[in-house]
Amino acid sequence: MGRRINGFLSVVATIVAGLALVRLADAVGKRELIRAAREADAEARAVVGQYDSLQEVKAKLELDRQFLDYRIASLSKREPYLVINRTERKLTLAVQDKTILETGYRFRQIREGEDEYTALPRATLEVLSKQARTTWCRPDWLYRLEGVAPAADSAARCLADAFGAGAVYLGGDLVIHGKVSDEVPTEAIDHNYIELDSMPLKTIVDAVKPGTLVLIK
Repeated sequence: MGRRINGFLSVVATIVAGLALVRLADAVGKRELIRAAREADAEARAVVGQYDSLQEVKAKLELDRQFLDYRIASLSKREPYLVINRTERKLTLAVQDKTILETGYRFRQIREGEDEYTALPRATLEVLSKQARTTWCRPDWLYRLEGVAPAADSAARCLADAFGAGAVYLGGDLVIHGKVSDEVPTEAIDHNYIELDSMPLKTIVDAVKPGTLVLIK
């Protein structure tokens, strides 16, 4: 009887030990699978990162190619063009390989917290239009915001040279103009702008026309 019991217990112990080994192997296998999955995920992320980096390099090279193409086109004809250097914060007016004017600028953006390089991206643009005078007229909504009745006389609404001695419109809510008058409230400005001093601004407004090339680098 005792032998049978001992034999039975031995069998049970063997089974339990076997189950423990199976569970241990299963746990080790799961850990290995998790580790392998993490490694595969890390490799996949690295590949995606490399792809994104290559795409950025490709995009930069494409912009460089466009810049060179337009620069070559500009050098082949005697028409002025603008170069906006974001790193040095300089704006250059040139004809062929000759610099006509170089001046510093101040970049103002309407969206708080936005990176300047995002608000003023590297691009090749053309002048859409220009104005020799920058008259601004106070809109009705601004009167209502201030809690006063809108002026009936347009002369009472409008302010001459509100944005300096001219403006050059580049599209994409980007404008080149002068210092904004203190009489124009911030909430009434609906565009990002490159602010120039009066003399260089006047020179640039006189020199450019719709279609003038603008290189932002």
